[in-house]
Amino acid sequence: MDKYKIILFLEDNAQEVFIRALVERLISDEGKNLNDYEFRLLNSRGGGSIRAYKDFIKQVRKRNHLSADVLIVGSDGNCNGFLKRKQQLLDASINIPYPEVITAVPDPHIERWYMLDNKALSNAAGVPVRVVSLKVKCDKNHYKTLLKESFADQNLFPPLGGAEYGSLIAKSMDLYVAGKIDRSINDFVDQVLSWLRRH
Repeated sequence: MDKYKIILFLEDNAQEVFIRALVERLISDEGKNLNDYEFRLLNSRGGGSIRAYKDFIKQVRKRNHLSADVLIVGSDGNCNGFLKRKQQLLDASINIPYPEVITAVPDPHIERWYMLDNKALSNAAGVPVRVVSLKVKCDKNHYKTLLKESFADQNLFPPLGGAEYGSLIAKSMDLYVAGKIDRSINDFVDQVLSWLRRH
C-alpha cells in the first residue's frame, strides 16, 4: 500500500515541533500505523506567513510538484484572531492542488498551545512548571516571554525558549481539557481526526 503523504507548511520551529508531534499522536490514537504516513515539512520563516503560503500555492500550481493527500497549513492568529486568520488561509487555498487542506491557527501564538496543559509541560521539562496566566493577548512576545518565565522559576533556561519540549507536550497533553480552554487547538484536532477517519 502507498503511504499517505502529508505536507506541513508551518510558520516557525515552535509550530513544526508541536504540530507534527500532535498529528503523529492523533494517528496513533486512532489506532493507525505511523509507518503508513509520510511527512514533508516546509516552512514560511521570515514573517508574512499568509503571503508565503500564497506564493507556495502559486509555485505548486505552476510546477505541478509536491503531491500529497493532505496539506496542513499553520499560521498564528496574532492580532487577527482565530476565525479571521483561518478564513484568510481558506481563501488562499481556493483551487488548491491538494485533495484537502487542514488549518492550524494557534490563537494568538503557538506558545499558548504549549502551556494549555500544565502537567504535560511540567512532565516534558522534568520539573514542576507553573504557568501564571493564559488570558488571550495579541502582543507578539507575550506567550514567548510567559513560556520562558515559567521555566525560569526552576532555574531552567531552554535554549529554544521551550520549543524543544513541544513534541513531548503534544504527545502527552490532555486534549479534551486543552480544547475546552482554547477553541483553536480543538478546531485543529477535529479537522485532523475527521481526515484520518475518512482515510
